[in-house]
Amino acid sequence: MLGINSNASFQAVINEIGSSNKTFDLIVATGDFVQDSSKKAYARFAEQINKFNTPCVWLAGNHDNYEGMQDVFADYQLADNKIVQLGDNWLIVLLNSQVIGQAYGFLPESELEFLHNALTDHSDRNTLVFLHHHPINSGCHWLDHHILKNSDQLEQIIQKHSNVKGIGWGHIHQKQDYVWHHCHAFSTPSTCFQFKPECYDFQVSTEDAPGWREITLNTDGSIESEVYRLADNQFLPDVSQNGY
Repeated sequence: MLGINSNASFQAVINEIGSSNKTFDLIVATGDFVQDSSKKAYARFAEQINKFNTPCVWLAGNHDNYEGMQDVFADYQLADNKIVQLGDNWLIVLLNSQVIGQAYGFLPESELEFLHNALTDHSDRNTLVFLHHHPINSGCHWLDHHILKNSDQLEQIIQKHSNVKGIGWGHIHQKQDYVWHHCHAFSTPSTCFQFKPECYDFQVSTEDAPGWREITLNTDGSIESEVYRLADNQFLPDVSQNGY
């Protein structure tokens, strides 16, 4: 894909995380697992992620087949949970922003109500929210056509609930960090190619390697987070292509 063997780059990320010998409480996979929506590819992801022996929750991206993911991931005990309680005072909430057949995202009323109710029912817990699509402009004109279209409604809920401490997403193949009202808001790089930041038209980066984000949730409600990338980047994209 764009000159990169995406399975090989994903495997390299998995191997590098594994070699760090760190322990994790939860893996959150924020969508766009595969391009062809094949069950074989979803099974390949699940087989690799299960090597960590760590619970994994997940979201569908705009390229994903949600029903196919459910079928395959159930066989590998990858939970379809959209609410996870971590420790004594943290809550993880996952929102489905997928619009079938479209690259942009949208949160239907059912998802917005689900978030509001979760935040109300667990008002004593600090909350980290995940979705696939970016709710904040990325700075890439072409990419921001594929933003979360009703981010204003999500923003209103966040403003009403001070227990939301963070919000994270995938989709944009870039590392970005913001302060959004009272939240730490951030994106996570792809395990494949990266999009070049601050571009009007489609461009891929030849500088940024595949990577992942590690998050620490502190008991005082603060969030620490750092992006890591492959130390030896052998996965260089074909910059002559203008889309995929």
